[in-house]
Amino acid sequence: MLKLILTKRNTVSVLLCIYTTIPIVRLYGQEKPQVAPPAKSDSFATDERGKRFRVQHCEVAGNNFQIAGVDLTADEDFQTQVAKVFGKVTTVWSGDGAESDNESCYQTANASDTTHIIFGQGEVDQSFILSSDGSAWKWKTPCKRSTKITRSLATASGLHLGQTQEQLIAILGLPTRRSQNVKNGRDDLEYSLEAHKRMSAKELAPLLQNELKEYSKQELREWINKHGYDLEVYIHAKFMNDSLIYLEVSWSKQG
Repeated sequence: MLKLILTKRNTVSVLLCIYTTIPIVRLYGQEKPQVAPPAKSDSFATDERGKRFRVQHCEVAGNNFQIAGVDLTADEDFQTQVAKVFGKVTTVWSGDGAESDNESCYQTANASDTTHIIFGQGEVDQSFILSSDGSAWKWKTPCKRSTKITRSLATASGLHLGQTQEQLIAILGLPTRRSQNVKNGRDDLEYSLEAHKRMSAKELAPLLQNELKEYSKQELREWINKHGYDLEVYIHAKFMNDSLIYLEVSWSKQG
């Protein structure tokens, strides 16, 4: 999983990523390769290897984070939520501190199918990897078989294995970056997104009853306008001969 370490933030108000009215940037002079054009609201970050990359300040719909009854954005402990849907399984811890990750793996019960799904819970993020085979699972612990996993497994937004790049882009919009290996028929689309959000009434309620109860109405309005949290999203889609074989979706709420 790519860990995002933000070095610059832009806290402007953001809306859903909308590309239909923006000119398309094409790579390699070809017709198909497309990425989202640079925007003034973009910022830059570095990954764990020190590589700098662009971050778009926009959002995608929340149903992209829901799959088979599991919701990356839910308040419930993530691995507990996964176990309720797919059954209890031995999880694997990796990394250390803020870089740690608790992972669980499930695969289809159909012997003729190789579909796998991996769920990860980090310090501040939840994720899933939907894969056409078991190569994404790096641990010796076997993946639990489940009848709920089939090749047609999809997110609530309609992302699923086997779909084309155009179909995925129709749901998510143009990617932040794209790489291509023509010789091997490989294409990678990556989305690095961030949005600054205000707290909802539900999130504010316990604060208003406790820490903020001594504030005046004016002070409360100022505090609400100033404080909020950042949503960070990373999506990585791998294609072989224009067919989706790997989908990683990571969602993080910080602040």
